[in-house]
Amino acid sequence: MKQQNLMPKHSGLTPRMLAQAVAATLLLAAGLPALAEPVAVATPTQNVMSEIMNRQQQMQVELSELRDLVERQGHELEMLKRAQKETYMDTDQRIRALDAAMRPAAGATPVSLPAPVAPATPATQPAIVAQSAFADDQAKYDQGLKLLREGQYQPAVKMFDQVIKASPPSANRPNALYWTGEAYVVLGDLKSALNAFEQVVQDSPAHQKAADAQLKIGYIYYDQKNYARAREILNKVKTQFPGTQAATLAEQRLKRMQSEGV
Repeated sequence: MKQQNLMPKHSGLTPRMLAQAVAATLLLAAGLPALAEPVAVATPTQNVMSEIMNRQQQMQVELSELRDLVERQGHELEMLKRAQKETYMDTDQRIRALDAAMRPAAGATPVSLPAPVAPATPATQPAIVAQSAFADDQAKYDQGLKLLREGQYQPAVKMFDQVIKASPPSANRPNALYWTGEAYVVLGDLKSALNAFEQVVQDSPAHQKAADAQLKIGYIYYDQKNYARAREILNKVKTQFPGTQAATLAEQRLKRMQSEGV
């Protein structure tokens, strides 16, 4: 009896082709689990993103600090501008007031001498010399004020210095010292300004400029941030010169210091 052939006829597949198909199927099955696994994010990328975020946060903090610094400096600059403006306005007002007050007196007192008709006698010579010295002193003081009004502060100081050092002492000496102090304030030389104002207070405590000089001493200590000394001087102005403009200005500065917390 012949053995029956189990392979279907006319299938078109040879044993070799079937073996190849089985091998391909096994390879595909082996590769599926690998494809199903998730792809992990690379660690270097995470590090870069973290560094960028840290830098950004740091820049925001630094920007905030810079803004605070700019605001503080802007406030300080505004305070300096206000103080300088007050000084300029006060100086201009006082110069104008003094100039207006001096004009009638200057017109009432002749400074020119009549032409002599005869040689002066010994008795008249001292009077002529005194009148000539007064005229020269007044001319120097007026010239100093003129230079100060024109903004020529250094020349004004030199002209006032001649009045301050005049011998015998000039009646304009306290005024010349005071305006010398004002000129030095504008020039930014607070040490020299303080010295000039203190001379007015010490040498001429009853003079009309003593109150103003004392006030400016308080202002200078304020500008130097010596607030305790400034408060002491300003309170002294209020006590020693009540009812004066200097006392009013001293009260205003004390209130300003209180509002500033200094």
